[in-house]
Amino acid sequence: MPVKNPVITQTQELRRKKKRTLADRLKSNRPQKLLALACTLMLFVLVLSDRNMTMTFDEIPVIIRVPDGYAQLGGDTSPMVNVKIYGRASKLRQVTRDDLGTLSINPPAREGNVQITLHADMMSMPDGVKVEKFQPEFIGLNLEQIARRSIPLTTDHAFTGELAPGYQLGEIKLNPSEIEITGAKSLVDETTQLYIEPIDLTGKAASFTASRWAILNRAGVKATTTTRVEVSVNIVSKAKQHVVLGVPIEPINLSKAHEFVPPTIDLTLVGDEEALSKVDTTHLFVTIDAAADNTQPTHSRLIEQREIMVPNLPTGVGFDESKIPSILLKVTDDVPIQPPVEQAHGMQNAPADVPPGVVNVPAE
Repeated sequence: MPVKNPVITQTQELRRKKKRTLADRLKSNRPQKLLALACTLMLFVLVLSDRNMTMTFDEIPVIIRVPDGYAQLGGDTSPMVNVKIYGRASKLRQVTRDDLGTLSINPPAREGNVQITLHADMMSMPDGVKVEKFQPEFIGLNLEQIARRSIPLTTDHAFTGELAPGYQLGEIKLNPSEIEITGAKSLVDETTQLYIEPIDLTGKAASFTASRWAILNRAGVKATTTTRVEVSVNIVSKAKQHVVLGVPIEPINLSKAHEFVPPTIDLTLVGDEEALSKVDTTHLFVTIDAAADNTQPTHSRLIEQREIMVPNLPTGVGFDESKIPSILLKVTDDVPIQPPVEQAHGMQNAPADVPPGVVNVPAE
């Protein structure tokens, strides 16, 4: 058995215990070092990626808090804006439209055009996120004080279809007859009447009642009361007509010299046979109140249909205004040619059985 050299053994032991160099250290534990390097690189990339960045949300609604007693006139009552926000990327990735607060503006209480500049503090945002810009940067408004007024209802354009043969519309009643509306003063002032929903008359031969809604046809105007309307429609038999030729025209309250052109008119009387038979055509005449003409110098004017009256007609008899021709009144400052006719009394509108457009004057 060979004997170990003590010198060699001691030398090997010294070499084994010799201090390791940097190269030795780098060469040792390579897998662990590579893993640590990879983690470091990933952390570095993550830090770089979480930098400040921006994000834009389109069409965010704006709430306009109009002051009490004012209304927004025209324009967009629900405008939209685009909002550009900024913050750390890690924060922005978590932001959705639902996370954005409400954008509301409070315009000043005064009439006229107002331009509101949008500021970042008008909108609440999540922590770590701020508003960088609004687009557009301004919201324009036109404010006007609120007014209210009662507006009459009308049945114009409400009726459709044809009644049964031999019948016609009589008196129409609305309940309520007017509706109070409110809104911007200029819009309320421009509203002169309100229409109702259509009513079909096809084949009807008897009076009836219908319920309809009033139509508010102006944006920005609303009713303060119910807009449901009860419409009472009176349907009557068609009246007969009788034409009286050459009915003279007499003025009321006119002392100046005057002349009517033409001097007589053909008058169409309307009513049932029994009522028409009571008309005394020999004493029939037309009157016109010319009190205003009596105070004016020489002049000429056309007589309006609403000025024409026929006194002493039997009850149930009227005259058709639409068939009265144009009448010219000439007044001069000369000596009067005849005394004025006294104003007739007891004149009233046509009863329900006289057709629209016909005026009735009952006997005294």
